[in-house]
Amino acid sequence: MSVVNISMGQLVTSVAGRDQMQVYLVVGIKNNKILSLVNGRERKIANPKQKNIRHVNVLKSIAKGLAEKLQSGMKITDEEIRQAIQVLYKPDNL
Repeated sequence: MSVVNISMGQLVTSVAGRDQMQVYLVVGIKNNKILSLVNGRERKIANPKQKNIRHVNVLKSIAKGLAEKLQSGMKITDEEIRQAIQVLYKPDNL
């Protein structure tokens, strides 16, 4: 998997580690292989999880409003993250 296929605000699921099957939102990309992930509950925006790109499954859903905020440098809240995941993570959107 290449980082070219992943964008800010995109949903991913963890496929390896203790957090297997957890849904996260991408808030950062480092060194073209490490993703900064949040879910608004266990992993908040103040302390994102660092995960190797090989250990996630990329979903088609993108939180466009949050992606625009992230790219423009605006702050997002954990509540916005939770709401975006709840709305976007549905079987018909995967």
